[in-house]
Amino acid sequence: MPRSSTKETPSRLAYGINVIVPVEVGMESYRTKVYNVEANDFSLRANIDLLEEEREAAHQINAKYLLQAVQYYDSGIKKRSFSIGDFVLREITASMPIKQGKLQPNWEGPYKVIEVFRPGNYKLETIVGEMIKNT
Repeated sequence: MPRSSTKETPSRLAYGINVIVPVEVGMESYRTKVYNVEANDFSLRANIDLLEEEREAAHQINAKYLLQAVQYYDSGIKKRSFSIGDFVLREITASMPIKQGKLQPNWEGPYKVIEVFRPGNYKLETIVGEMIKNT
């Protein structure tokens, strides 16, 4: 069956041909009726010559498919930025890299943003005014 991402069968990309199912060999089908040895050999040689181009086209289709998947995933993410004076919570793994247990809180704070280095990097202080290291 052709893959939805590449629009090609795996055997076609690997070997340059579509395989025939063993059940189809014993049955009368269009493929077995019109089989011609000379024409088959000629088409196999032509398929092998074009195999690299088909693989490259499948690779490009797959890259486009992955880009669409990333865009779909990223569409659900809301970007947030904080300004000086905002109160934020900090993930507890920033201060304790080793998780203490599943019943421990995931967030700590609130902290006040006192400086913005770039979006996502902030200098924080406690409500009392103590500076937080490694923020």
